[in-house]
Amino acid sequence: MIIQDLKIENFRCYDFAEITFDKGINLIHGQNGCGKSSLIEAIQLNLSGKSFRTTEIDTIIRKNNSFLQSLVTFEDNKGIKITKERDKRAKITDIESKKSKNYKFLVENYPLCLVENNEFFFTDANPETKRVFLNKTLFYVEQNFNFTENILKKIIKSRSNCLKHQKFDEINYWNDKLVEIEPQITESCTKIIDRFNHEIKNNTYVEVFSEKNAWIKDISLGYNPGFNKNTPFKDVLLENLSKDKALFRTSSGPHKRFFKINVQDTDASLILSRGQQKIASIVLHLVQREIIKNDTGISPILLMDDISSELDKDNANLMLKYLINNSIQTIMTSIENNHFFNTDGVCMFHVEQIGDLSNVR
Repeated sequence: MIIQDLKIENFRCYDFAEITFDKGINLIHGQNGCGKSSLIEAIQLNLSGKSFRTTEIDTIIRKNNSFLQSLVTFEDNKGIKITKERDKRAKITDIESKKSKNYKFLVENYPLCLVENNEFFFTDANPETKRVFLNKTLFYVEQNFNFTENILKKIIKSRSNCLKHQKFDEINYWNDKLVEIEPQITESCTKIIDRFNHEIKNNTYVEVFSEKNAWIKDISLGYNPGFNKNTPFKDVLLENLSKDKALFRTSSGPHKRFFKINVQDTDASLILSRGQQKIASIVLHLVQREIIKNDTGISPILLMDDISSELDKDNANLMLKYLINNSIQTIMTSIENNHFFNTDGVCMFHVEQIGDLSNVR
């Protein structure tokens, strides 16, 4: 899947912009706040219906305008257009069929791997961020996981409702439902964690980064099911009941699952420098991309925001080497272009802002 063009109208600081991307690496550079990340955001919004910067899509619409439009076209002349009017649902149109589509269609057909600034230091990310990362991977590799996850959410919501309204006679029913679904969630997550660990240890593409980062081979992910795994989950729910009643929520369970990133069985954030933590996070996202590609047959587009911060030139070159050797279309932003300026195979775009209007060339 190769993006050919992006066209946006009334998108944040852009009145209108049109970019034709290269099949390889595309670097969008410019000063802080000039509108670089908005271009990455436009691609994400177009192909997933979501923004990594806000949950309120109306705030993306340029000031004093009533709508925004974003169009992404691919090298096979297929494309997706999103039109969003204020206070209305976004309209998603498949260019080839001229038919309206939903968000599920976007996610299933146009997988993205986005590495944004908050995820560059995945080693100390909060459990929710890591849970989203796992859920996204499982969405593509395990057909029924999304269905199971939605059931889990309904159970947790119903149990919380009972706690809030003191319907304690119903708690046992929802405890049983939680105990019933927990092994399915834990098994799926354990398998995908094992797969990540296998990929890190055994695949040649990780070796590119181990040239100057020998510690990468010692990275492993450790899964935490969201409760003390040495105690049967049913007993955990009973032990926590008093606390749950006070909090009006379920304090432990598979909805709290996460993973830890270790280096030789020690928390990676305690051992690795900030630059090394960034490399570790990039590697994990690249492994995720390979897993999705292998299981779906679709090559996810790789988006990277603010790639140059705390990434030294040697590691920047290793990353470029990997991306170029594997023919991965990548669209990335950076304040600096020094790491990439003399590198063959990198297509450069410069963004500048005059007043409140951004332009890209």
